[in-house]
Amino acid sequence: MERNIINELGSLALATRLKNLSERLAKDAAQIYKESAFDFEPRWFALFYALKNGDEMAVTELAVMLQQTHPAVNQVANVLVKKDLVDERKDEQDQRKRLLKLSTNGLKLAAQMEPLWDKIKSANDQLLKESKNILASLEAVERALDKKSIKERL
Repeated sequence: MERNIINELGSLALATRLKNLSERLAKDAAQIYKESAFDFEPRWFALFYALKNGDEMAVTELAVMLQQTHPAVNQVANVLVKKDLVDERKDEQDQRKRLLKLSTNGLKLAAQMEPLWDKIKSANDQLLKESKNILASLEAVERALDKKSIKERL
């Protein structure tokens, strides 16, 4: 049997293990999108989904909702604007504010992808049944980190 250093390291490799898991799930999602003939990347999902109901939102608002940095949201938004899936405009009251909403093409794509997202959710739910409530555990870890970072705990 091959040595698994990540398992050996236990909690010391927590960030690595979570990153590896994320990459595995994203790789599968990318393959599913490709095989379903959707020109869509897993890293776009959260932002795209947040806008799928046609709401217009500021980048700052999206960053908070998605628990991502402002630059990370801007980076994905820039790609989606170039792909003509998202429309952007400046807020009339505050020109520094960038407002985003799905374009006509984006709304059409969201409607087409909805059945696939339902299937992915079902597969994820099936996978999660094999764990001991990992989502609740992750939420608890996130709340604990909100109160006190690893750096502060050191």
